[in-house]
Amino acid sequence: MATGNATVTTSANFIPELWSAPVLDYAEKRFALRQRVRDVSELLPADLQRGDTIHVPRVAAETARTKAEDTAVTFDTFTDGKTDLSIDQHVYVAKRIEDITSVQANIDLLEMYSESMGYAVADNIEGYIAATVLQGATGNDTAVATDNQMTAAEFRSGETKLLNSNWDIDGAKATGNIYLYGNPAIVQHLKGLGTFTDTDKTGLNPSGTIQGMQLFAYGIPLIPSTDWGSAGTTGEEPATMWMKEGVLFAMQQDLRFQAHIDLNHLSTSVVIDALYGSVLTYPAAGTLGPVVNFTNP
Repeated sequence: MATGNATVTTSANFIPELWSAPVLDYAEKRFALRQRVRDVSELLPADLQRGDTIHVPRVAAETARTKAEDTAVTFDTFTDGKTDLSIDQHVYVAKRIEDITSVQANIDLLEMYSESMGYAVADNIEGYIAATVLQGATGNDTAVATDNQMTAAEFRSGETKLLNSNWDIDGAKATGNIYLYGNPAIVQHLKGLGTFTDTDKTGLNPSGTIQGMQLFAYGIPLIPSTDWGSAGTTGEEPATMWMKEGVLFAMQQDLRFQAHIDLNHLSTSVVIDALYGSVLTYPAAGTLGPVVNFTNP
């Protein structure tokens, strides 16, 4: 029998190198919401092997006192609250690829699988932040009059909710730390409002619509996403406005790629997984958090 043949088994060491980088690259490209919340992963233990909850302090606003002549200063008692962030989301995608050698030889097929697996894990993380965390806030809900549509006045009402809680939304606009995500229908409707597109109102010449620029409403970027529902049901959140400080996120185990030969099936088992957690910084039903959900009537 001939020796020195390259087989699936003898080529096994090359599989992770061929697969892992494309899979992880595609996942990273999908992350958007993760980049727009406060990442506190650095608070996890350095070895990442212990602990399932992070206690994040919320520093309360201080009140300055007037110093009276010939009197001692008063030392205030710390009354700051905290937010508990549980690392309780373990997500994965697993595939069993038969005849891996032919898959490796087919660059298009390798790219297709890599994109599919990487996007699936990233979509889970993005969807969790959107649907479970952001859309779970109720304290600053702002109703729109028509399903999946928003007027400029309704938009400003959302801003007012943040201002009433003393959030510096102008500072957030300057630093790019405030956003509005919505389903495609409501974002397209906002694009149709001349308030945000017409040259005589925005000062842009030619208008932002003609230039194909990303739309901003009063300095806040409008980003379409299918993670926001468009069914038009009562109470559904077609859009959310929030500041980066409104959501905490931590990744205990970043995207991990694993692969091994399965001789029983003459195939290769490929798994990508991640362990993370995310939570609103302030209680969902309270008005102090910088998260505004617009709701359908």
